Amino acid sequence: MLNQLSQLKDLLKIHWQHSEFRFGQEQAIQSVLEGKNTVVVMPTGGGKSLIYQLPALILDGVTIVVSPLIALMKDQVDTLERIGVPATYINSSLSPAETAERIAAIQNNAYKLIYIAPERFYSNEFIALIKNLKIALFAIDEAHCISEWGHDFRPSYLKLRDVVTHVGNPPVLAVTATATPEVKEDIIKQLQLQNPEVIVTGFDRPNLKFGVIRASDAQKFLEILEIVQHVNGAGIIYAGTRQKVESLLEYLLGSGVSATGYHAGMAADDRKAVQNDFMNNRARVIIATNAFGLGIDKSDIRFVIHADLPGTVEAYYQEAGRAGRDGRESYCILLYSPADRYLREFFISGDNPPPTVITEVYDALLAYGSDTVLATYAELTESVSEKVPDMAVGTALKILEREGYVRRNREKTGQAFLQLLHDAQHVKNRLGASAKIQHQTFDGLFRHFGDTLQTGVDFAPDDIAGIAGVKREAVTRLMKKLQDDGLATYRPPFRGTEIAMLKRVQPQELTIDFTALKEKHKRELNKLDLMESYVYHDGCRRRYILDYFQDVKSKNCGICDNCTTTITNVGQADENPKIYSDDIKFETKLTQLQTYELYEQGLSIDKMAQARNLKPGTIVQHLCFLIAHGKDIDIAKFVDLKKQKLIQKTARQVGADTLSPIKEALGDVVNWDEIRLVLATKL
Repeated sequence: MLNQLSQLKDLLKIHWQHSEFRFGQEQAIQSVLEGKNTVVVMPTGGGKSLIYQLPALILDGVTIVVSPLIALMKDQVDTLERIGVPATYINSSLSPAETAERIAAIQNNAYKLIYIAPERFYSNEFIALIKNLKIALFAIDEAHCISEWGHDFRPSYLKLRDVVTHVGNPPVLAVTATATPEVKEDIIKQLQLQNPEVIVTGFDRPNLKFGVIRASDAQKFLEILEIVQHVNGAGIIYAGTRQKVESLLEYLLGSGVSATGYHAGMAADDRKAVQNDFMNNRARVIIATNAFGLGIDKSDIRFVIHADLPGTVEAYYQEAGRAGRDGRESYCILLYSPADRYLREFFISGDNPPPTVITEVYDALLAYGSDTVLATYAELTESVSEKVPDMAVGTALKILEREGYVRRNREKTGQAFLQLLHDAQHVKNRLGASAKIQHQTFDGLFRHFGDTLQTGVDFAPDDIAGIAGVKREAVTRLMKKLQDDGLATYRPPFRGTEIAMLKRVQPQELTIDFTALKEKHKRELNKLDLMESYVYHDGCRRRYILDYFQDVKSKNCGICDNCTTTITNVGQADENPKIYSDDIKFETKLTQLQTYELYEQGLSIDKMAQARNLKPGTIVQHLCFLIAHGKDIDIAKFVDLKKQKLIQKTARQVGADTLSPIKEALGDVVNWDEIRLVLATKL
């Protein structure tokens, strides 16, 4: 045992440059090396990936790693290759030629770790391939995805138990960061693990300072700006909708903050560029939906702000836990308005469609009369009698898939189709010698697919743009030219879902447990209640979170907003204590009070900015802040009455108390600062 421990530490030092294991890692690795089925619950940033990566170097055979995160696969494989660990991944981002090349290498035992997307196991051919391998360990990352009790259930994970059986029942390692005791037991049940070694290292992150600020939607913008300006280091701001991401980004950029935005509606190459900017410190702050963050390995994030109420404590703690992975003091701040609950209830409703929606969606699929249906959620929504969001149709398909009636092929989503009608050289000759970008784009396409272009290929335009070193628009222009000139058959990227019909029955004969679905809906509403209770909780916030996960601590944290007493910016007790005041080294927000003194002297915004050597926009933020905290600011000195009434009227008409819709409606008639000041007076 001592010799093995010494070997483990040698490998840890050689490949990962660490001399000691983190808490729980050594115990989990020993369990894996002893061939035990192992379940590990370890907090975000606790080093879960090492638990399967390091044993892979010692075990006789290959380690299969199942992960739902395509971007994470590439990042981890790139890192492993840099430190001398042979690894690869198989997912939908690879071309047929690359997939074939990697499969050939797998068959020749070239790798110690193989990362695989769970959807791959729908292919019996692929299962047969890995069945012939000597599998030493079957590792399942994000294992909570197998549980309907979890916050990120994925039907594709339910197939993993059968896959383990088909490949000879190798030892299973299931790892997750956000499993309640209920979810942990469900993971064990769904994977049918007999007497597994269960290692729960605890959820406590003592370096995180938690706080809640109650604010209207407009006031949230002011609070966010104050935090960003006064807490040093990188930060993540989570917003509930794509629109809010865009509005916050515009607001912060306009206030001089180095920021970028990320959401699922962006093109893949744009998301990648944004992520790289944040990871490499070219942008200090990233505003994102919950599409961002899984697998992000950035240890120096100093704050995570939630601009909207998350749906569950699990989701909140997972996202907030991206702060302070280096162990340094960091801030987790939730901004809350009672109206936030409506957005979450909307999402829960979409995630729990009534039985009629499920049966009508299935009926609509039957009506296509085909074994394979290509349809968008919007198209299927039109066949449903009651008004439901597109996401409800997506959930209906997920339920039908789980029950074995359909299978969704996500690899087609976002994929275009191209088939050359002539050989590659003929096509190149037709492009013309001066069309350098088109030649560059085509050469990248041909390098990727080769002669299979003449039989037809599915491809992601973003991927080809990256391979060819051109913009996505160049790929689109080339496709149009090839089609217009009769050189190829082209179908633009498919935005819907390819659905395979596995079983055909009358809709009323669907054997779905609708009672269980109703109970699930109730559970999710109950989880939302518990998340909202966190807001109103008057005790230690860290203890509230740890109690939720049944990781009971007897002591208060002593550093959250409820455990500390602070003074407001204007010297009065504050219902929203600023837990980040220690970090910014002042008690009374002297900078805003200095601006207030100049305001009382009757100076204009430009004169105040000049006197304080600040930007005019910063002075406006100070004025809005002072208004929000009870100071008597007469904005008529800066915005004439006519414009005030116009902005107020427009705000009522567009039903918004955020900047962008109002500015869009009024154009150049008013400026951003005038809108900010008028909205500040509404709070």
